[in-house]
Amino acid sequence: MSAETATHAEPSSVDAPQVLDLTGLPAPVAEGLRTIVASLRQQHPAPPKPAGETAEQWIARLNAFVASQGVRVGGIRDDRESIYEGRGE
Repeated sequence: MSAETATHAEPSSVDAPQVLDLTGLPAPVAEGLRTIVASLRQQHPAPPKPAGETAEQWIARLNAFVASQGVRVGGIRDDRESIYEGRGE
């Protein structure tokens, strides 16, 4: 008995509809998979489509995103003294 697996190396797009073949699975299993997919869609919503936006619009959207992230307080000390601090030098 042999089993063949077909793979496709085509890149997938977030916008392209994808089909999952549930043929032959019991109804409760298929419904469970639909529930899982619906849950994943809620947890990971698709990003807004920027189709047709100009460079200036993209920059404005990027700047708005950066501004919405807030300022992180605190600094990173990356000088030699702080990196090797406590190593007996």
